[in-house]
Amino acid sequence: MFEQSVMVPGDVRTGAAVIAASPGLPTATQLLCSFQGTRFEDHEVLRSARALALLHGRRVTMRDALLVAEVDERRRELVEDIDDWAHSRSPHRGGDALIHAETLGAVIDRMAWGWVDANQSVEIDGARDHQARKRWHRLAELIDGYTELIGDLLQGGRRLPGRV
Repeated sequence: MFEQSVMVPGDVRTGAAVIAASPGLPTATQLLCSFQGTRFEDHEVLRSARALALLHGRRVTMRDALLVAEVDERRRELVEDIDDWAHSRSPHRGGDALIHAETLGAVIDRMAWGWVDANQSVEIDGARDHQARKRWHRLAELIDGYTELIGDLLQGGRRLPGRV
């Protein structure tokens, strides 16, 4: 499959490679591979991202409210794990850096849901279905947003919200 150095077109809007710098932030491509189950590298965030995608996939089929609540609780824990990881590795910038509206864990959780939703739509309705295309477009927007966020974080133009 992919090697660690592979960049998929569309990883960044500018066409420039986003390099996982010292904080070790995964690229959008690495996240998508982890959602799919491809082991891109041994990385705490990628393991949590994979677990989030699996939980979203299971949640869709659940009818028992108690089981749904358990899945949501586990998702919350994984989001917090990602946030703890990001907080422990990010420089604590103030000043001019804009604060992002969501934590890194929340962004990755939304991407995991978008990936599951887009794939299930294709499986159910086919790739040419209008709704399936809308879901894939939404996933592409989430990927662009994540890539832009990571670039801004690495350049110091944006910071993640603080831990509560």
